[in-house]
Amino acid sequence: MQIIGASYLFLCDREFSILKNAGLLFDTRILAIGDYEVLRQTYLDAKANFYEYSVILPTFANPHIHFEFSANKMSFAYGGFDRWLDSVMARRDEVLADSTQAIKESIKEQIRSGVGMVGAISSYGDDLELLAKSPLKVNYFNEIIGSNPSAIDFLYNHFLKRLDDSMQYKSSRFKPGIAIHSPYSVHYVLAKKLLNLARDSNLPTSVHFLESELEREWLEKESGWFKQFYQERLGVDNPRALYSINEFLELFSGLNTLFVHTLAAKNDEWKKMCEGGKIVTCPRSNRLLNNRLLDIEAVGLDNLVIATDGKSSNVNLNYLDELQMMLFSYANYDCAVFAKDILAMATRQGALALGFNSGVLKEGMSADFSIFKLGSILYDGQEALQFLLHAREAEAVYIDGINVLG
Repeated sequence: MQIIGASYLFLCDREFSILKNAGLLFDTRILAIGDYEVLRQTYLDAKANFYEYSVILPTFANPHIHFEFSANKMSFAYGGFDRWLDSVMARRDEVLADSTQAIKESIKEQIRSGVGMVGAISSYGDDLELLAKSPLKVNYFNEIIGSNPSAIDFLYNHFLKRLDDSMQYKSSRFKPGIAIHSPYSVHYVLAKKLLNLARDSNLPTSVHFLESELEREWLEKESGWFKQFYQERLGVDNPRALYSINEFLELFSGLNTLFVHTLAAKNDEWKKMCEGGKIVTCPRSNRLLNNRLLDIEAVGLDNLVIATDGKSSNVNLNYLDELQMMLFSYANYDCAVFAKDILAMATRQGALALGFNSGVLKEGMSADFSIFKLGSILYDGQEALQFLLHAREAEAVYIDGINVLG
């Protein structure tokens, strides 16, 4: 058993309780929470350490990240989804080549910024072993892409092999799942087969959905940029949309799904998504690829979680930077109050979305927490805001009671 205390404990419960000069008694789980000195004097055999002018809070959950694209720096074009996708198709192979070291660095970057849980979208399986052997808790979403009806059997069997490979690492910390790339890139028959598999095997699911107005135009009218994309880039003579919006949503009925981006969705569609899943917003990626941000008021803050996306559409994978972007992007919210909401999305709601017993400092929860040294007393009543403004790198990150930065 150990005791670790700090000037501030952000419990990240629904009330956003903050304890001062408090501590945690823990092994792999949190055994007690209370005044640091009382804990220290009660559990005399426990090793104890106190971090002055510091904050302890649950590890963050980053529910959508493409580690395989971690080598990207300036290879892709931004400012519109069409130009970005064209650039990805043209330069994807060179970015993906020999990405092992970049993936390792991205895992370290996640941990240094206080992340303990991720939803990793894997298109090729190149990140499988690295993530399975990392300290992170992982939802590993094997992603399927393919709209050619003649290739369905091949794609399905190849996918099953990848899924089976990931199942070899399945544990309480590593949970394989299924990601449908998008409604414009996965054939209906293929998506239905895999989502039925997810339903039968109780696998978590994820999907990019209504990321752009271009996608919505294609699904509703079978016109616009995606028609040209199918004709000129993929060589399809008479391309047709594979689903209506409602048909696609129906495929996910009863599944615990992370719906990513959803910038072009409407109220009834968000409502349907939130019946069994969560909406994942990636503020910097949304800005770079679509020049807009999610209407979080329409979605509802309780239905949201925050992610970095991959370096294919971000300047870095520092989760704290993403949270700051969220804070600065929505001026209609009081910044001190909104800071608490953001930390709730990043901890409690994110852990719930990924299905881990984390995200709140509470007895019985996994001992997953980060320590940030801030070097000063936080302004009273604005502790969450001051944390988001000044926290830069974790001093320590504990996952199941082990300091993975130690």
